[in-house]
Amino acid sequence: RSMVQIDDGALRFGIRISLCYLIVFLFAIVSQTYRKFEQMFKIKKEGKRFVRWDPTNAAMMAADRAVGNCMEWGPVFLILIWCNILAGEAPDTIAFSAWLWLAARGFYIVLVIFLGSYGVGGPRVAIFLATVPAYAALGMLFMPLLPYLQP
Repeated sequence: RSMVQIDDGALRFGIRISLCYLIVFLFAIVSQTYRKFEQMFKIKKEGKRFVRWDPTNAAMMAADRAVGNCMEWGPVFLILIWCNILAGEAPDTIAFSAWLWLAARGFYIVLVIFLGSYGVGGPRVAIFLATVPAYAALGMLFMPLLPYLQP
């Protein structure tokens, strides 16, 4: 297969998906900041000193994990999206996977930061409701690109 010229619809799709990823990432950052101030006020109200990187503070550990997860997998997602677009894959071919990944990442943030699915002891079973679909979506985005690995 050879590279094709990117049509306007595919380019718009890539931009839309990239901007939606940015929204999900900003949701993680804002949620982390919310959790930080919540914990800071709570701990200071108890007359204790707030330590930002306290490994026993499960709420902060979870918030940091949610942001870290977005930072770890975001580049993989965006590279796969743009490689598919550059390879000429139609937006409707990759749209389901793209929207699934974005929804799963957003759900992951809610599960981890607001519903307690990650703590000092690590993830809880509910977290797989977000991670399994997210990894499946990445796999579906990778599959059309396999032929490009051949010399």
